[in-house]
Amino acid sequence: MHQLLENLWNVTDDLLYRVRIYDRNLAYSDEIVKMDELHRKIDSLRVSDDERLLAFGVDKLKEMRSRLLTMMEDLLFTA
Repeated sequence: MHQLLENLWNVTDDLLYRVRIYDRNLAYSDEIVKMDELHRKIDSLRVSDDERLLAFGVDKLKEMRSRLLTMMEDLLFTA
């Protein structure tokens, strides 16, 4: 579970960075800020041994990844 959380965290970190760069018109700025805060909170779970917390973090990162991919598609389509 730790490896899955680590991989998802890294992918989400990269996507957040890229969405911030491509969101020049600040269309998603509020949502990006909220995701960034949640992403930082999930970072602390990477050292946890609680399986429920790890599962929660994995689920949230999967949701974030999906939303970030949709945002990136929208940003690139309108570019």
